[in-house]
Amino acid sequence: MTREDVEFPSGDAQCAAWFYPAAADGPAPCVVMAHGFSMTRGDGLAFYAEALAAAGAHVLVFDFRHLGDSGGEPRQRFRAPRQREDWRSAIAYARARPEVDPRRILLWGFSFSGGHVAKLLVDGADVAGAFLVCPFVDGLRRVLVTPPSVVAWILPRALADLAGRHNLIPVTAEPGGRAAMTLPGEAAGFAASRHPGSRWRNEISPGLFATIGLFRPVTKAARIRVPLWVGRCADDVSADFGAIGRLAATAPDAELHDFPGDHFAPFQGELPAQVAASQVAFLQRFL
Repeated sequence: MTREDVEFPSGDAQCAAWFYPAAADGPAPCVVMAHGFSMTRGDGLAFYAEALAAAGAHVLVFDFRHLGDSGGEPRQRFRAPRQREDWRSAIAYARARPEVDPRRILLWGFSFSGGHVAKLLVDGADVAGAFLVCPFVDGLRRVLVTPPSVVAWILPRALADLAGRHNLIPVTAEPGGRAAMTLPGEAAGFAASRHPGSRWRNEISPGLFATIGLFRPVTKAARIRVPLWVGRCADDVSADFGAIGRLAATAPDAELHDFPGDHFAPFQGELPAQVAASQVAFLQRFL
């Protein structure tokens, strides 16, 4: 499938993106898509973009500032408000394209990006619907399952980062190691999800972790007023299984889909085809 390399401005830099044209005539919906914590558009998003485009929706897949192919210095910086600003810039860019029906913008996010989407919807983002794939929607639950020794190691580095002393820590390591994500299977999940040619790097700025326990869009899910496709995996230890279920039960127009495997299963083996088929069926209501 053909795709167009594009970029759009966001804040002080340019975000790199792919635009997949819909297999349809006339204005069509557009799905705006971004990857999870630290990951890039090159790590498995093309499969989902191609499936949705073949089903009749345009798809815009972008990298956040400071990551992947997008601009922004210093590299590997993670700031949640800036990433949500990138989401809003991506939505505006998609809406302005002449082949896109501006009334039918949908969002697609995995893991922390799914959490961003939930937060945008709670805050009233003007979109038509969303796909939340293993979304990270309850930071407090993550803090409670993180080994105390890891919390104690990260916290001073996070505070230094927020104070302007940029520093990087590993995104993931095996249990017992020092990194942002060290629960069983997380290091293997990142390694298996990273595609050849990916610009993913196993390092990230830690400022987020000073306040991660306050990031809880699940508690305000009743404010979400658009249709949601919500997917979770049975053995997910990275995004709380119960919190995802509560979000789907609380949002007025959400459908919950359960799949086997761990947090990274939607990018491995045969599961992506199952997930994509379910999402295409959800998309039909917008076509």
